[in-house]
Amino acid sequence: MSSTERTSERPAVADRVNVALIAEAVEALGKLQERTGLKKVDLVNRALLVYEFVDAELRAGNQVVLRDPEGRDQLVKIFL
Repeated sequence: MSSTERTSERPAVADRVNVALIAEAVEALGKLQERTGLKKVDLVNRALLVYEFVDAELRAGNQVVLRDPEGRDQLVKIFL
């Protein structure tokens, strides 16, 4: 396999960002790593994608609703 083929299979790094996390975010990141086995970079990327999706939906006038296993819905209040 050529280096070009290997590179095309992986997502490209588009930007690098250094951030200082608050204590609650560090704790949440640790819990997510334990539950998922994912790397910090993967969790941060996924979190940003989810945040962008939720933000766009709320700005479009939609609501976020969680449904429990019994089928009961709960409206989630999110303040952005």
